[in-house]
Amino acid sequence: MTVPNKVIPIITEGETDGCIVDAFEEAFYGERLSFTGVASGGDITLYKIHPENFRGLSGAGITGKVRTLIKQEIERRHEFRERDVIAVALLMDLDGAFIPDSRIFEGIELKYCADSIETNRVKEIRLRNREKKARVSELVDNCSELKIGSKMVPFRAFYMSRNLEHALWDIADNLTGNAGKNRKRELSLAFIEKCESDPNYFKDLITSDAVLHGCSEYRNSWLWAFEGLHSLQRGSNVGLLPVELGFTWPDER
Repeated sequence: MTVPNKVIPIITEGETDGCIVDAFEEAFYGERLSFTGVASGGDITLYKIHPENFRGLSGAGITGKVRTLIKQEIERRHEFRERDVIAVALLMDLDGAFIPDSRIFEGIELKYCADSIETNRVKEIRLRNREKKARVSELVDNCSELKIGSKMVPFRAFYMSRNLEHALWDIADNLTGNAGKNRKRELSLAFIEKCESDPNYFKDLITSDAVLHGCSEYRNSWLWAFEGLHSLQRGSNVGLLPVELGFTWPDER
């Protein structure tokens, strides 16, 4: 087996987020640059309030758990080595986590709206939001590198707002239950097929004003997400991933 000499693990919350990894693979096909998805099994920024989801991950803080995830992936798949890793990305859904507490209302069930969240667990959602905001702030402000093996590599956090379906397909509906899961799979497969047939589709989408909102710098993209109700609205800074991790889109060289 030929092992790629430049690997970028992308930590995702779940399996359907892997379509972003596949899209990068298509966009950089033939570049001797490999993107590999590593599913964390949940929102790793919430490891403090949901430790049950990450019992198998040793290490201090998010960075320690991300290092463990990568080591486990290497041991499980044997497709690359620590020395092949040149950068690491963490991809997350925002789920309206940065909106004011005053925009979280009592409801029958968890429902994300255009300008508010409705839930039958108001206190829990407010706690979740505060915890996510604190952990994300730490990542953006204080963590730009990660030690993998014996070297330090670039490490950045990227977001989908409000989630993957909203950012990529402008679907604001709450896709839940078995029907929602099936719909997510269908959307992901169709997205990958589109990326395979049109090399420019992925980049054009995630760098468009509708998604990136004109942000050309990493910190500014996060400032947009933290502002007002934006974490409920459509957006993503994934379009900045190449330049933030030390390379460029093929058509910009």
